[in-house]
Amino acid sequence: MKKVLMLLAAVAMAGSAQADEGTDDGSQSYITNLCTIVTQEKSPATAEAYINQLKDLDARGHSSSSMNTSQFDEDEARTVVAAWMNLNDVQKKEARQSEQACHDATLNEYQSQD
Repeated sequence: MKKVLMLLAAVAMAGSAQADEGTDDGSQSYITNLCTIVTQEKSPATAEAYINQLKDLDARGHSSSSMNTSQFDEDEARTVVAAWMNLNDVQKKEARQSEQACHDATLNEYQSQD
């Protein structure tokens, strides 16, 4: 019985920690999706094109029969795209080398906008 209670307490603590970290969960998914887009693109796009591509990725990520579909947060997506667009050319070139480099650079710029 003690093991079960300890396990439940550990799961509850992990869930609480994730909830604390997840305050920017929407922005994290938009950054991840944006980085997927920019690391695969052949030529740079406009901010509007990035927004449209993020909308498309978001729509594809949800089943039409899903009960728990989240709404696309265009304001948050625009903030993430603005963070990417604010990077200088050298930063963008480096960020296009890998999704992790893109994520780090975009997240740093996103956080500096707050």
